[in-house]
Formats: sequence, C-alpha cells, structure tokens
Amino acid sequence: MVEDSSSVAVLDTAAGVWCDTKSVVTSPRTGRYSADAAGGDAAVELTRRCRHAAAAVGDLIFIYGGLRGGVLLDDLLVAEDLAAAETTSAASHAAAAAAASNAQPGRLPGRYGFGDDRSRQMAESVPDGSVVLGSPVAPPANGDIYTDISTQNAMHHRRLSKGVESLVEASAAEAEAISATLAAAKARQVNGEVEPPDRDRGAEATPSGKQISTLIKMPGSAISNNSAPAGVRLHHRAVVVAAETGGALGGMVRQLSIDQFENEGRRVSYGTPESATAARKLLDRQMSINSVPKKVIAHLLKPRGWKPPVRRQFFLDCNEIADLCDSAERIFSSEPSVLQIKAPVKIFGDLHGQFGDLMRLFDEYGSPSTAGDIAYIDYLFLGDYVDRGQHSLETITLLLALKVEYPHNVHLIRGNHEAADINALFGFRIECIERMGERDGIWAWHRINQLFNWLPLAALIEKKIICMHGGIGRSINHVEQIENLHRPISMEAGSIVLMDLLWSDPTENDSVEGLRPNARGPGLVTFGPDRVMEFCNNNDLQLIVRAHECVMDGFERFAQGHLITLFSATNYCGTANNAGAILVLGRDLVVVPKLIHPLPPAISSPEASPERHIEDTWMQELNANRPPTPTRGRPQVANDRGSLAWI
Repeated sequence: MVEDSSSVAVLDTAAGVWCDTKSVVTSPRTGRYSADAAGGDAAVELTRRCRHAAAAVGDLIFIYGGLRGGVLLDDLLVAEDLAAAETTSAASHAAAAAAASNAQPGRLPGRYGFGDDRSRQMAESVPDGSVVLGSPVAPPANGDIYTDISTQNAMHHRRLSKGVESLVEASAAEAEAISATLAAAKARQVNGEVEPPDRDRGAEATPSGKQISTLIKMPGSAISNNSAPAGVRLHHRAVVVAAETGGALGGMVRQLSIDQFENEGRRVSYGTPESATAARKLLDRQMSINSVPKKVIAHLLKPRGWKPPVRRQFFLDCNEIADLCDSAERIFSSEPSVLQIKAPVKIFGDLHGQFGDLMRLFDEYGSPSTAGDIAYIDYLFLGDYVDRGQHSLETITLLLALKVEYPHNVHLIRGNHEAADINALFGFRIECIERMGERDGIWAWHRINQLFNWLPLAALIEKKIICMHGGIGRSINHVEQIENLHRPISMEAGSIVLMDLLWSDPTENDSVEGLRPNARGPGLVTFGPDRVMEFCNNNDLQLIVRAHECVMDGFERFAQGHLITLFSATNYCGTANNAGAILVLGRDLVVVPKLIHPLPPAISSPEASPERHIEDTWMQELNANRPPTPTRGRPQVANDRGSLAWI
C-alpha cells in the first residue's frame, strides 16, 4: 500500500478525529489543527484511544485494523474521503507536474505484470527488451515522457512539506498516477495486448502480513505461457459495507476474514410467520436425509446411559422415518441377496424389540461407533428386529441409521417377522399406532414394511460360514438358489426357498435325521444333521449360523457343531428366562460366544410409574394372547396361537 511513515495516520474511534504520526490531532475531515480536540497531551491520547492505522491515497482512506470487543482484528477497511475530494482535485495537477520533472528518460514502452521485490534481482539476466523496472511508472502523458510514481520519488516530495495539506496533495498525485497506470493496463488488456495479471500470485506477503506489488516489464509471452491455471478456491476475506449511512464512517467498506462470521450456519426465515413455518418445514425435509441418521444415533446409541422413555411418544415423525427408509433402501437395493463379508465380524441373533438388551450387548462387547470398534470389526444382524418387545421402533430405526452411517460395516438380513402379515399380529403395528398416532403410525408401519422387502436374505463370511435367519429346510441345496431370489420380494410372492430360508428349524437333536413336520405349522419342516452336512459339502462350507429360535444359553450347537442357533434377546417375552448371546468371529475364524443374562425384574408399582405399568400391560396382554414359540428343546403347546397354523 503506501509505505511512507509520513503518510500514515491513525483514527481515534472514541473521539472521531484523525491523528498523524506526530500526534497532531485534526478535526474529522477538514484537516485543520484543533487544540480542543487534542485534549492536552496528544501522544498519550494516541496511545490510549487509537484503534486503527490508516493511509490516505487520493480520495480513498485505507484503514488497517479493527476491534471486536477488546481484540484487535486484522481487517482492511476502505473509505471514500468525499470532503477531501474537492481539495485534492486542484492540487493533483500541480503534484503531477512536480513528479514529472523527476521523470527518468530513456525507458521504452513495454508490457506490464505484477511481481514481487525479489524479481528485481533478476533484471540483469533478462534478455534485451525485457528489462525489469526498478520503480513503477505511469503510461506516457504526452506520448514520449513517462511519469515516475515510485515510492522514493513520492517520499522526496512529502519531505518538502510537512503540513497536512501537503500530505493530501502528494497522496492525491500518487493515487492519480496509480489509477492512470491501472487504467492504461486495463485498456491494453481490452485490446488484447496484456494478459490479466494474477494479483494473488504476483503479490508477495511481507512479514507484516501486507502485500507489496510492483510493476515489471516482461517478455511478450512470459505471462501467458508461464502462468499455470489456478484452481477454484474461496477467497479468505469477504467484503462488507458498514451499516452507518452518514458521518465520517459512512460508506465504509470492510474486508472481513470469512472465519469471523459467527452466523454462517444459521438459516433465516422469511415472509409471514405461517409461510416461514411452511418454508422451514420444507427446508428441513430437504435437508433431513443426511441429518436423520445422525439424529437417531445421537438420540439412541447410548450403550450405558439409555433408559426407556418416560413418554411413549416416539421422537421421530413420519417424514423423518420416510427419509431414513429412503436412504437405507437405496443401500439395500444396491446389495446382493447374499452378502459377502470379511472377518472379523460380530453376529447378532433375534432382538425382537428388546432395545435394552441391544444396548447391554453394545456396552459389554463394543458398540458400532467411532468411539467403539466399528473401525476394525463388522456387525451382522440376522433378522427379527421387531415384534414381541416394547421398543421395536427404537431397534429398527437405530439399525437402519447405523446402516446408512456405516454401509460397509453394518449388515442386516431379513427374518420372518420382517413381513407385514406377521408384524401386524405380534406387536409392531400396535406399537407404531400407540406411539405415533393412528394415521402416522399406520403410514410408518407400511413404509418400514416396504423397506423390509429389500433386505438381503443371507450372508457369506469368508466363503466358509453362511448366516441366515431360519434354515435350509427341504429345498435349499446350493447358495445360488438364495442368490437367485430377486428383491423386492414379499412373503406372499416368495417361493418355497424363501419360506424354508425364513421359517425352517433344525430337528430336536442330532439323533433325528431327515425331514420332519414342523410344529410351527403346515408346510413347514425341520431338517436333520444329515441335511446340514450335505449342504455344507455341496457348497464347501464349514458352518451355518442361524437365529429364529429362542435357546436357553443364547446359543446352541447342532450337527456336531456345524450349525449354531443364536438368540440375542434375554428373558424372551418376559417368560423364558433365557440368556442372550452374540458370536464374535475373529480374523483366524475362531468363533467366540459372548453372553448376557437377564436382568432381575425392576421393583416398581403402578402408583410410582403409571405410564410404565400401562406400557408393560399392553405388551404382556399381546404376548399372553399369542404366546411365543417355546424355547428350543421344550414341547410345543397344543393349539399354539403363535404358530403359523394358527395365523
């Protein structure tokens, strides 16, 4: 900018007056000395009250600095000195003539670009006709004389007169010469003679943080051939016009660092309150696709601190559930019917809306988050996320949110309760209505069941372990049969392969071989250990992991350890008193069962927690009316209302 100390002044923001470097206080715009404004010792006032350093260049005043509270900012402000414009217009001609008398003859016209002071050292090595000029010059005023506008020449004239008027005249002359130089350069650019200068690259930052640019005479092709195309970037400052409409600071322009804008992330509503509310809802809907999974995870993924909500009202509305389902459905639709997964992986069995057990498993054995172990182990869930339990909405929404957030690390496959005709009877539909209202609840229930039709059907781990919800039944002999099931697929449209995959069970023990009728209902079968060994041999597999049946220890071996049944919900339906388990498969393909045991019943009374009593009552009544399938190894109850035959 202007380098002379004699041209630097300071603005006293408290008194609204200007001071030069000799602590001479002048009135705001007249330039006359004011003893009253000085207030005694001007040097003390200058140190105590001044907040800006400024330089006058013609009709413009450049101010460096600013305040936010008590912090001095690194800002550059530009203000137009309207009052001084008339004074400097007449003086500029005389100053220009005085500067012309010191012009250095013998310089030839050339092309101009911006460069730093270090480039002057290269003048001797530049070929003839490409001499680096030591001082910036203005275009010829009369055709053959160049005007020297160097800072050294300007300093000489300013030392001749020490008054404020002389400072204004010299600054005006310098500003006019610079403006003429830039105008001529712009004219040449329009005529196709000069490439546009790259100010950001040509101006070299000084240790003080300012940029100093000089004019260099360069070869004709130097600018166009040697300049690399710049990438797209955001400038580090933004231009702001001051709010004041008058006074000494009226029309001031501030260049603020973009990091100083504290309200950048806020959104401003507009129009009437009604239209603003509608617009905000529309904007929230458009922006919510990425925010809903994070909201769900932040609200629900609390392995140690989660507690059942006091109010049963679900925290998501139907629009947010729709956005969550849309995001998850796009991922599921891109996945194959049989997932290919690498070890290590944690495998979860049936959850059945028992969200507290899921949090306990996360708390005991690691959770799928950046603070947990998601970075080095995958998570696989084997279906039956809803029904029977009291928090099916929390369970399915959290798993979907985790799938969206970690699509390559969290894997979900389908269970037999991920079907509308089943979960309409065993609790999920009732929970949606009870916690979201009838209209929104039924809509959310339909949308989630549409998503269920897209879920993958099985998973292969390291091509040695196959995971599914039910079993191989009588019809599945090869993995390709599962791979050939095209989604979306409903239970009604599914083949016998889908029915066996989601509904079949192993026989009572290893001594019962072959195929037997399944007590769950007509059309369903149980398969013996011989079928397990045959399937593993046909597909070069070593282990089948399935869920679908409650087992007392959370896991149970079958077919001499070639099949494992896994169940993760404890005390199923409040009556089984079973443990819950997961399987942790390491990189060495060693399977480790990890268990949690049911919690003792909480001591409470309807008087102490009436809402909790009501919550327990409706689910207990549903489970009493439709009892669950007995724990594996226990006899089937006659006329079981939980069986497929009764359904």
